[in-house]
Amino acid sequence: MARPANFKIILLFIVFLVLIIPVTVAENTSPVSAGAGSSPYAITLFIPTASMIHSTQIMDMVNVPDAPGTVLLATSYGLSQYNGTWSTRHINRDNTSEGLLNDYILATEYDQEGRLWIGYSGGLQIYNGQYYQTIRDQQQFKDPRVTAIRRWNNEMWVLAGNAGIHRYRNGEWTWYQPESTGGPGFFEANEMALDSAADALVISTDHEGLWRIPYQKDPVQFECIAPHDSSYGLYTQVRRDPQGGVLFFNATGVARYTQDSGFSLLLKPESLSPSRPGINDVAAGPDGRIYLATDQGIVIWKNGEVTDTINRFSGIGTFPIVEWVYVDALGRLWFSTNEDVGVITDTAHPLNLLTIESPTPEIPPADATPMPWTYLVPMSPQEITPVPQDTPENLLDSIGDPVFQALRAILAAIGFG
Repeated sequence: MARPANFKIILLFIVFLVLIIPVTVAENTSPVSAGAGSSPYAITLFIPTASMIHSTQIMDMVNVPDAPGTVLLATSYGLSQYNGTWSTRHINRDNTSEGLLNDYILATEYDQEGRLWIGYSGGLQIYNGQYYQTIRDQQQFKDPRVTAIRRWNNEMWVLAGNAGIHRYRNGEWTWYQPESTGGPGFFEANEMALDSAADALVISTDHEGLWRIPYQKDPVQFECIAPHDSSYGLYTQVRRDPQGGVLFFNATGVARYTQDSGFSLLLKPESLSPSRPGINDVAAGPDGRIYLATDQGIVIWKNGEVTDTINRFSGIGTFPIVEWVYVDALGRLWFSTNEDVGVITDTAHPLNLLTIESPTPEIPPADATPMPWTYLVPMSPQEITPVPQDTPENLLDSIGDPVFQALRAILAAIGFG
């Protein structure tokens, strides 16, 4: 027997309330607490639009030196900056020789002089505040696919495609040829993390094991700390742990590595939930909390147990799968789903500020000698996408989009489609 029309209308109204109550969406506003009033989390969501971040696909993020609270996000559609408001830098399609090499950015990092390094699938750029210095000569930079950049004190280390790893120090580049005498035992690595307690650089690969450079002095040594076919060699991603050591992970678990204690298994998916959610990313806070981006939201782990879960009912949006997490220098937790980029502040247990090196930017004089085998390109003002002022229309769109998308699906399911 068909259900009365009034029943459908009442059901629709109830679903609408359930959808909008746990979700807080803001456009260039201060964070607002999401969910119930007792929730300790202030969550702000940013839906990709022309006036905010332009993509939810985040490849890397970095704190801007000497600018507390300002971050840069490397995305699949431009380099976005957030300092309370958004701006996004794009390729200059009117003159492709100026500005960013590509809108698809894979890696970012600041060097000791405060210059921004930007990695792409087709080269590397170094921006000093006035000019972009572009490195894409394959005869020198052995593979132009830059997948990760990490600063190690006064050095910059770059993973380049299947060409292993490069180092920049004191104006000179060094290529460490894979499988050469004294070179690394890997061709293609995917990430690096600095072990600040041991002052060592740790490197992860998908198929060639886990590696460590124990010190900076020459000759550089590469130590394999876990072969690929070992138990811990299967944890193919690495993240920095502010408390010392590093965290290795894959979709099925997380392990900690320190110089003194070696490897220890931290957790498996069944430790998080009986449903064994997949682990997509990991970020560690300075207070010992570990944040796990999972298929069921953000899981917080500390002292050997789950201490909290932040999911779509807590206010992270209508999409349950969290792909990426990052703790910034103010202790805020950033995350992304397929629909939103968000930032979370724990108002009940604020994090201690991360200790990061904040060099004073030094812009070289006009007659400064550039790095070898590079060229300088001036920044074009056209590459900056201005952020329009808040308007009622923009705010309504940002609040309504995810809700109306969900409502459309429900309408179709109950016969209104």
